Amino acid sequence: MRPTKQFVIVLIAWCLIGFVQGAARVLGLATEIFSLVWAVCGITLFFWAAFDYFTIGKIKDLIIERSIPTSLALGAPVKATMTITNTLSRGIRLLVSEPPNPKLTFSGLPVKLILEPQQAVDIDYSLTAINRGEATLKGAVARIQSKYRLWDFTFSHPKTSKVKIYPNFAPIAHLSKLGIEQQIRQLGVHLSQKRGDGMEFKQLREFTVGDSLRQIDWKTTSRYQKPISREYQDEQNQEVYFLLDCGRRLRHKDDELSHFDHALNAILLTAYIAIRQGDACGFSSYSGEEKWLNPVKGPSGINVLLNTLYDLESTKENTDFLKLAEKFVKRNSRRSLIIIVSNVREEDYEDLIQATKVLSKNHIVLVASLKEHSLVKQLDHDINTVDDALSYSETHRYLQNRKTLATKLRSSGVHIIDTLPNQLHVQLVTEYFRLKRSHLL
Repeated sequence: MRPTKQFVIVLIAWCLIGFVQGAARVLGLATEIFSLVWAVCGITLFFWAAFDYFTIGKIKDLIIERSIPTSLALGAPVKATMTITNTLSRGIRLLVSEPPNPKLTFSGLPVKLILEPQQAVDIDYSLTAINRGEATLKGAVARIQSKYRLWDFTFSHPKTSKVKIYPNFAPIAHLSKLGIEQQIRQLGVHLSQKRGDGMEFKQLREFTVGDSLRQIDWKTTSRYQKPISREYQDEQNQEVYFLLDCGRRLRHKDDELSHFDHALNAILLTAYIAIRQGDACGFSSYSGEEKWLNPVKGPSGINVLLNTLYDLESTKENTDFLKLAEKFVKRNSRRSLIIIVSNVREEDYEDLIQATKVLSKNHIVLVASLKEHSLVKQLDHDINTVDDALSYSETHRYLQNRKTLATKLRSSGVHIIDTLPNQLHVQLVTEYFRLKRSHLL
């Protein structure tokens, strides 16, 4: 409870008048009647404020209900509704808002309302998740004015709400409505594949231009008296593991999302494509909070993956690729595609080579490395000063060392992509299909 601005102004005015009349009395310019009037006004104001204080009634009975989704996507605004019911016996003026939350921002609040007795009003607003994980929303806050606007009463509704904030799965929801060929085109992935390149039989169909002679099913051809081809598809039931670096390497932020969030989105999209292809996807995090998910497949697989990694956060720990490899081979021996997502640098070469040697004994290893977009853009800046030249030279050297490192790793038999964060999902899907269709698994 606190006095309103109007009440404070009246009090200040009364005090100033009292100061003036006191000074006037000292100088013999004021009469007793003036002082008496000033005192009566003060007493009246006191009783008026006391009476107004008790007009507020039982504000704890005010009903505030809100309707919000139980799960949110990072960065995607969603609609929420708050219903306020005035249970008091008089009309009220109030200001309604949500309490601050480190994981959420609100748009359309606060809202000023005037409610008649027993009247209910719906307020529509939007909330946007800015950090992943689980968020607890405290009860809505309402500031209610007393009948004569002398007091503001703050009311916090006791009911709390919990929401889970996931990586942005809106692209997945969009892709789920499309066929696999459309999904690939939507992602911007360009594949060159001849018919019949796969190893598992899919179906028989009429011969078309471009089919090889070895695809022709001669027995069926003679039966139907027209050329019939066998169509094959990529092998299914293969395993893909995503190993995500939760250390300091992915804490960099070029835009609204950190490299870590870009990596999570790319993993989800690639896993969704792989699951739709009939493969199983597993997950492991390292250099921070360690989580492990055995390979999942089928329509519910992507939901299991979402619930596993939605609350992961990057840490300040150093990355140890060799330790990661040794732990992984102890838990999984079946031949799989291992996708390590990190930010690989020159000093990682020896450690990464040793780690990939350990993993490559039974698995195919792909290293997905994210480079800083801010450094790439720095090469486009004009050079006007010595500092600009030094900055350009150092940035160029750093990026050139990354290219050299990638070349060394490829020459050692490591599959690697070094890409910008916003292109990671396209590069991952492209490389997934390339490795899968090369029959290395």
